[in-house]
Amino acid sequence: MNDLNSAPFPIDGVVFAWAMRSGKSDEIPPNQIGNALADPDQSVWLHLNLSHSQVQRWLEKTNLVPERAVAMIREGVTRSRLERIEKLDDCLLVVMNDFHQEFGGADGEASLGTLWAILTPHLMISLRNKPLNTTDKLRADLRAGELHPHSAIELFHELIDLRAEHLRTLLFRVSEKMDDLEELLLKGRDIPEHENLGAIRIQCSRLRRQFAPELVALHRLQKHPPFWFSNEDKIRLADDLDLLSFLVQDISNLYDRARVLQDEQAAHVAEFNARNLQVLSVMTVIFLPMTLITGIMGMNMEDLPGLKGSFYEIMFIMGLAGALVYAVLKQRRII
Repeated sequence: MNDLNSAPFPIDGVVFAWAMRSGKSDEIPPNQIGNALADPDQSVWLHLNLSHSQVQRWLEKTNLVPERAVAMIREGVTRSRLERIEKLDDCLLVVMNDFHQEFGGADGEASLGTLWAILTPHLMISLRNKPLNTTDKLRADLRAGELHPHSAIELFHELIDLRAEHLRTLLFRVSEKMDDLEELLLKGRDIPEHENLGAIRIQCSRLRRQFAPELVALHRLQKHPPFWFSNEDKIRLADDLDLLSFLVQDISNLYDRARVLQDEQAAHVAEFNARNLQVLSVMTVIFLPMTLITGIMGMNMEDLPGLKGSFYEIMFIMGLAGALVYAVLKQRRII
């Protein structure tokens, strides 16, 4: 890898940059990022647009990122694979879930995106292809003065906490919707057609599939943290693990609730159809004698050649045909 001077910083690919020093933090103008990176006394957060070609070229040339990390990012991981947390040299590479920032979208329907994070004791580089909710929220909190991180590691924990908070809010909305559906079923009412329990089950299944592997990765990281993790960092990592475990369990509970509600709704629909079929069957039995009598009495065989005076013969043929059909159905165990 080349040195930093031979790899000019891609200002056009910068989404956001923040510097932390001695308990104070400030936003870095894009034209001063290079100087901030060269200052060993401060921690820096760089949030870059990975879809920008200049950012990709800078990653390949800078000595701030290990070559192995660049190679893994180049592979184009499109789904969350936080179990691929890897300690490379003196940095930590994390590929994690985040929610797309979808302006004007319906609540609880945000799709999942991928966030790459390269973490060192004094630098966090986050990369994304599309705007993501957690990083944008973290930037807004920093600008509003609600957060005062002292290091890049502390900033990483804040990123994890904000993502967990967004996931918890999403699950709370889903839980509220399911509470309303449960009330309708308990009152014996039909669930509105636009309330698709199947879609809720798919959403919970997708969330569980994406976030459950992170538990394995966090457990592994907790057992073998980087040497530059302080005791406070290890405690916060344990807290992150406990919170994620709770949220994944909550996702599983919501999935099971949706399955039970869907089964109950299917039972109500089956019961409704059975009642309708019973009514139709009763009406058929009531009118069957009348239909049979009118059918037989309405037959006029006087004008048909060869059938004059053959009423009883016709009845015998009809009875024989009915017996034959019954025998065939009985043989095939249909009745």
